[in-house]
This record gives sequence, C-alpha cells and structure tokens, in this order.
Amino acid sequence: MKQFIFYIGMLISLSTHAVWYEAKGQATIVNNDMEQAKSVATQDAVKQLLLYSGASVTSVSQVNGGRLTLDQIEVVSKGSLHNLKVLEEGNHGQQYYVILQADVFPAASQCKASGYSKNMLLLPPFLKQQHQVRVGQLHEISPAVEQRAYDIAREVGTQFNVKHPPKLPLNYYKPGEHNFKGIKDVADRYGAQYLLGLEIENISLDQEHKPKFINLSYPQRYFVMNVRVYNAIDLEEIYNKRFSVNAPWEFDAREVISPYSAEFWLSAYGQTLNSTLQQAISEVDALLACQPLLGSVVKVLGPDRWQINLGKANQLNKGMLLNLIHQNYHWGNWDIPRQEQIVADSMVQIEQVYQDSAIVVALDPTMVANIQLGDLVSKQ
Repeated sequence: MKQFIFYIGMLISLSTHAVWYEAKGQATIVNNDMEQAKSVATQDAVKQLLLYSGASVTSVSQVNGGRLTLDQIEVVSKGSLHNLKVLEEGNHGQQYYVILQADVFPAASQCKASGYSKNMLLLPPFLKQQHQVRVGQLHEISPAVEQRAYDIAREVGTQFNVKHPPKLPLNYYKPGEHNFKGIKDVADRYGAQYLLGLEIENISLDQEHKPKFINLSYPQRYFVMNVRVYNAIDLEEIYNKRFSVNAPWEFDAREVISPYSAEFWLSAYGQTLNSTLQQAISEVDALLACQPLLGSVVKVLGPDRWQINLGKANQLNKGMLLNLIHQNYHWGNWDIPRQEQIVADSMVQIEQVYQDSAIVVALDPTMVANIQLGDLVSKQ
C-alpha cells in the first residue's frame, strides 16, 4: 500500500493556508550501506515536516531505497503535507543527508502559535570528557560548537529568537542535574521562555592515532551529543535526544587544529558535526512550532499598566489581546518545583509595543489588584 496513512483525518478547509517548509534529515552510513542511510535520512526529514504540520509522529516505516513511496506513516494529525519533493541529497563523509520540501497545512487547533517566535536561550555546551581534546588539541571545541550552533540557529530557526549570552561561564550548564532554580533565574535574566542545553559526551577516536609518514587510512572520530530543551516557565524538560555520529579524522596525530578554523569545519569530521547540529536545531524548531507563546509580567508601571518581556520580535502588535495566567511555584523536596496556573477571567491588551517588550493594560478594572510580577501572558 503505497500511501500516507493518517489517523484522525485531515481537516483542511478553503480558509486554511499552506506554509512552505524545508526539512533536512540525515543518517550515518554504516558498513558502506548507502541505501539504508538514504532511507533513514528520508524518514527523518519526513518526521520533521510532519511535526511542522502539528502531527504527533509514532513511526515512519519502510522507505524503499530512500524514495518517497512510504508504505505506512502512523501519525495522529490534524494537518497534512502536500507537494512533497526532494530538493537535494548526498553525503558528507559518513553522513547521508536528504533535504525535502513540502507545503504544510498546519492544524489550526494545534499550531496557532506557529506564527509567533519564542525566545530561546543557548547555553554554553558542556564537555564531559576533557581529556579527549588532546588529539588535535581541541581545547576550544565547546565554545566553537556554541558559536556554530548559534549561527545555525539564526539561519534555520523559524519558530524562535535565539539568545546568546556572552557572560555565562564555560560548563555553566551541567546536564542531568536539573537545577530548576538556576534555569528559572537565567531565563528571567535574559527574557527567555526556552533553554537549549548541549552536552558533548564523546569526541574520542576508535583507535590510537599514531604519527605516520603516509596516511593510507584514517581513524574514525566520534561526536556524541545530548540535546535538551527546557521550558523555563513551566520548568519542564520537553526535548531530550542523543545524537551519535562518526567521521574520518583526516589530520596528523600531532597536528594542532583550531575548531574555529575553516580547515576544521570543511573536513569530513567538521561537516558531520555541522550536519548533526543542523539536524538537532531543525528538530527543536519543529517542536516549538506548536508550543504556545508565553511571557511574563516583569515590571509594574502604574496602577493599571504593566511591562511584559515579549514584543515585536515575537510578532506582537498594538491592540492585541493576551490571556492572563496567574502562576505560583511551590518548591518541594530536593528543590523540585510544583507549579500552579490559574487562567484569569479577563484579558490584557497591548497598549505600546517595542522590540523585546510591551506595555499592557487590563480590560477589566476589577482585576487590576490581582495582577502580580511573575504572572504570565499567553498567545495560543
């Protein structure tokens, strides 16, 4: 059966407008099996496009030779893909990539927030095994990956405004420790709703790299990275994925390589690393398409006027109405937050709007006394 199967059908009306999207999928070439890598990469790209449509993907199976004749896609969706095309495919080192294009009809009930950019903070990557930098003297691999991730996020991100704080120390982010108070503090400081944390787990070689007069073959060098996204308002981890790739390390054993250099990023290893970062950030971008836009009341300007940490950069306009949500945190044992949210009966209206902030007023004068610092505004 050569067709897409969608459960809970496609709700498309004449008033629904398609949005054109590209998605890049990739896979590691194992044992020179190019067809298998092509198939996996195609599945990965299709999954990303489906996420843009508001789908919750459960599986993508049996892509024949990487061609778009999928036997079955099991998905819970109220959106759909049209005019699916392959724009580009090929391999960089040990990575096979496929770039797909589609007209995406998003599910109005699920992805109304896709038209609003969320604020996301990129945390300095955490390098787990410091001793692995010795080959190549890659002591600056963490800040170099941070800069490349920031550049990619600015290029491919459609659902977020990436923030890149220069003052956070190296290894500020330590994955797995779930310092929720720290997450909230740094998010409040930079006006971010989401935090993106990267952990570089492994950059070792598969064999000892000894100096040679002539290199007939190169050792494989791994790049294993854990990617986590935190919702800094709800204080929840909403994305957690491990990426594991490898590519030939084409440099001499004693050669010093700057991870900021074109020589590094144009090598097979650098291109594989770059593709992995692109895939991770594209998945995060697709994830945020259906997340609501949330901001905070950050300052009291008068008896009936407040400042919020959202603005033109988030596609807000003067006169727009926002939902008001009262939020409290109850910090239990081990500093684990238990949040409580209550949607207010009335809304607030944007009176003035700036690039990164706006001034709102209450529509109902009786609710003025109830609006506090830290309360939330939302655009679903």
